[in-house]
Amino acid sequence: MINYCIVGMGVRGLSMYAEDMVAQYQDVARLTGVCDINPGRVRYAQQILGPDIRGFTDFDTMLNEVPCDVVIVVTKDSTHADFIVRALHRGKDVITEKPMTMAADQCRQILKAEQETGHSVRVTFNYRYAPYKTEVKRLLRTGIVGDVHSVEFRWYLDTAHGADYFRRWHARKENSGGLLVHKASHHFDLINWWLDREPEEVVAMGSRQYYQPQQHPGHGSRCTRCGVAEQCEFYFDLDRDPLLHALYRENESYDHYYRDGCVFSETTDIEDTMSLLIRYPDRIQVTYALTAATPFEGWQVAFNGSLGRLEAFEGEAMVLEDDVRDFARRSDGKTRRAHDWRTVAAETPTSPDHLECRFYPLFGGVKTFSVPNVEEAHGGGDRRLKDDLFRGVAEDPLGHAANSRAGAMALLVGVAANQSMAEHRFVSIDELLPAETLASVPATHG
Repeated sequence: MINYCIVGMGVRGLSMYAEDMVAQYQDVARLTGVCDINPGRVRYAQQILGPDIRGFTDFDTMLNEVPCDVVIVVTKDSTHADFIVRALHRGKDVITEKPMTMAADQCRQILKAEQETGHSVRVTFNYRYAPYKTEVKRLLRTGIVGDVHSVEFRWYLDTAHGADYFRRWHARKENSGGLLVHKASHHFDLINWWLDREPEEVVAMGSRQYYQPQQHPGHGSRCTRCGVAEQCEFYFDLDRDPLLHALYRENESYDHYYRDGCVFSETTDIEDTMSLLIRYPDRIQVTYALTAATPFEGWQVAFNGSLGRLEAFEGEAMVLEDDVRDFARRSDGKTRRAHDWRTVAAETPTSPDHLECRFYPLFGGVKTFSVPNVEEAHGGGDRRLKDDLFRGVAEDPLGHAANSRAGAMALLVGVAANQSMAEHRFVSIDELLPAETLASVPATHG
């Protein structure tokens, strides 16, 4: 039996890890303590998890008072490195949410602490575990496209999910590193994993095109008590969601964190529209784009190679009704549903029963590879990730498990992109993290 502690009792810490550990993995994992700077959230978590789970507002006190073999870090991105390094030096292994951290110097601190202590860091890249994304990896491993020449990757966030990053702590780069670190580290890890290669150089551009203050003149700092709430399609009522009400609304007095911040705030400094060019070994060129204000949500990828082109597409969400401006409705699972938004018709609101990878040989024809559509969190990735974390797997031939090296390579693409946008130049990964720093950490691409 392995003893776990969790630091960070927001929605992700509670729903993704804590609740499942006491309900689904109690035979192999024992949750001994939870920690959060907000005592109200700690008390709420204890109500949900049961009286046997001890709660703390101080991290070191938790590690002093309960047995712990592994620390799970699910806090604000800017605090990841501190908790990871402290846990490693306390003799604990670490599981951390992505991004592993949000700055190059913090990344170096984590790798150094691993080397000094002999303890390890796992990064929870759940997208690797989703069956559809795994099929892309499997097909590439067969050599179906030959030598890869280029990759085209597009990710779309809609005006429900995408907007939510602009109302939370993520809207400040000092907290999250922006969407190119916080969100896109998922995507950059997929590219690294699919290609079995690590990035070399990045150039980027980005701007905030949509979530700007002039969209709603006269807006307040948060939806509660906002003077233009009745005219705003992004009005967010915390009281309509029982979990968000219990975790955040009821506990604002402790840390003054407001979960319903205005998406058009003047203090926001992250981009909503971003484009990158990434260079990989063997002269592979990757173009990547992320947009956080589209009518639908999902992603598209294509690999062009010496033998042909492999394409994958997943339409994760779309609202079919015309002119749905109520945020709560757009976030509702019955309204915002998975669809192939390239071909969907309003009268056929059904989720696909399978997803396809399509290969186009260089000299003609097409081959399709079908994968059942798994309608679970992150395409089935969350459950498979947790099974691996807590129960383990006998073999991992495709390299689903991600260590600190994988975490570094994913987040540093975003860090390099931010620096490129600021300095208007190509930024190499090696200047952020010299290769010798990684010499003792094995690659985990599979």
